[in-house]
Amino acid sequence: MNPRSMHSASRFVSSVRSREEGGALVEMAVTLPLLMMVMTGIFSFSVAIYQKLQLAEVVSNGGRYLAVDRGDDDPCKTVANAIYSAAPGLSQNSMSLTFTINGVQTGPTCPGASGTSNANMVAGGTAQVEASYPCALGVYGANFSGACTLRSDITEVVQ
Repeated sequence: MNPRSMHSASRFVSSVRSREEGGALVEMAVTLPLLMMVMTGIFSFSVAIYQKLQLAEVVSNGGRYLAVDRGDDDPCKTVANAIYSAAPGLSQNSMSLTFTINGVQTGPTCPGASGTSNANMVAGGTAQVEASYPCALGVYGANFSGACTLRSDITEVVQ
């Protein structure tokens, strides 16, 4: 190979290299927003999964507590307060609780008649706790509030 052709070949290689210097910056500018959207979506779903696990745990504990709370004059209110206090990551105003005691469905309170214990809380009967909570998913300003509702329930035998 003659020296002249080697010189022109090295000039060609150097000119090609100089055109690639900003390529990595352009690639990063294109892919970084997409990567950030995916990562934010993963974090948003992680929060929803955390809320679902917390809801399932407090409902499970509430169901067990309700099953042994036969002498209370308002066992549903006692269990509802225990659920609210055991779930600091969930808003009490957004949580919806339903209790079904021996086939009778009530809201977050189920007082007995004239200050006595609830007549439906009989040994061997069933006590069910149901809870729902709206999950809020959002990725960079696109909020999907109301897009999903987290639900959990448990049925226990009254002791």
